[in-house]
Amino acid sequence: MFAISLAYDEIKGKVRQFIMQEEHTNFAEMAKMVFFYQYQQNSPYRKYCRKRRVHPTSIQDVTQIPPVPIQAFKETVLVCSPEEELERIFMTSGTTNPDKRGKNGHRDLEVYDLSATIFFKENMMPDVNNMKMVILFPAGKEMPHSSLAHYLQLMKNTFGTEDSEYVASEKGFDELRLKEILAEAENKDEPVFLLGATFSFIHFLDTCKEEKLTFSLPAGSRVMDTGGAKGTSREVDPLELKRQLSKLFSIPEYACGNMYGMTELSSQLYDQTLRLQGPKTLKKPPHWVKTTIVDPETMKEKPEGETGIIVHYDLANFHSVAAVMTEDLGVKEGDSLYLLGRAEGAEVRGCSLAMESFLQADQGTAP
Repeated sequence: MFAISLAYDEIKGKVRQFIMQEEHTNFAEMAKMVFFYQYQQNSPYRKYCRKRRVHPTSIQDVTQIPPVPIQAFKETVLVCSPEEELERIFMTSGTTNPDKRGKNGHRDLEVYDLSATIFFKENMMPDVNNMKMVILFPAGKEMPHSSLAHYLQLMKNTFGTEDSEYVASEKGFDELRLKEILAEAENKDEPVFLLGATFSFIHFLDTCKEEKLTFSLPAGSRVMDTGGAKGTSREVDPLELKRQLSKLFSIPEYACGNMYGMTELSSQLYDQTLRLQGPKTLKKPPHWVKTTIVDPETMKEKPEGETGIIVHYDLANFHSVAAVMTEDLGVKEGDSLYLLGRAEGAEVRGCSLAMESFLQADQGTAP
C-alpha cells in the first residue's frame, strides 16, 4: 500500500507527471493512489465509501472504486481541503434549480489547465499550433464560476492568435460582429476556429437560414461546439447539427467537432472526426481518464456494445472525486464511447438509488 499519508503537492506532482508521460501504462496504480488520497482527505466521500464497504486496501480493480452520483455535487462540496483554501469553485448553470448548483472546487488550476490544453491540442488542433479563434461565449472574467468560460479563455490564450476575439458577453451574442469576422476570413483567405456552446451555433444557424446567408470559409477552418442541445429552445440531433454547420460554413463535416465535458470533471472528451478526418462521432477520453458503462442499479460494468450509464474515473479531478457517475447514456467501442443523451426511465431510477445511498452516508455519523 502507499505511504501513511499523501500531501497535496505530492499527489498533484504525480498526477501531473502521469498526464505528461508518453507511456500510457499503470493507470490502475495511479487511480488507486488518487483514491487513497481522496479517501483520506475527503470526508463526505470517505463516508460514502464506508457505507459501500469499500476501503483503499480492498481495491483490486479500478472499477471497484465507488463512483459518486453527479447529483451529490449539488449537496456538498466534495474536496480534499477546506473551502477557504480553494482558488476556484466552478458551478453548474443551475438552469433547472438555481438554488441547487453543482460545485467542483480546485485548490489551484495547474492540473486542470494542463489536462485541458494537452488533449484539446491533440484532438482539435493536431495540424496547427495557432490560429484565429472566435469565441461564442462570455469571457472568464464575466463568468468566474463557469468552467466552460475558463476553458474557452484558456484555449484562446494558449492557441489563439492575437486577433482572436469574443462575439458574446453577458449582454448577448453579437451576431453582426460574427458575420463581419466570417466575411473578413473569406476575403483574406485566413482560416478561423469557431468555439462555443451548442445553443449559440443553433441560434446562428436559424438567423442565417432566415437571411439566406452562407459562408465559404478558407481551408483549415473548423468548429467546436459543446454542451449539446437538450433543453434549449430548439433541439438538433448532433449529426444533423454537423451537417448544417458544414453546409453553412462550407467546411467538411469532419471539421465540425463536439467536446463533451462537465463542471464536475477536470478533463474533456472529443469527437475523433477532426483527428481522423472521418465521419464517426466516437468520443475518446485522454489516457488519464477511464470511462466505463455500468448498470446503475447493480453498478456492474456492461459489455462493449451494450447501453448503460457513463462512469468516468478522471485522475485530473484528484482534489475532488475522481470516480463520477453521470446521468448520461453511452455505448463503449474499444477505449472510446458513443454518447446517447440523458438517461430516462430505469436508468434514472438506478442513479437515484446511488444518490439516496450517498445522502444516507453524508447525513450519518461516520467520521
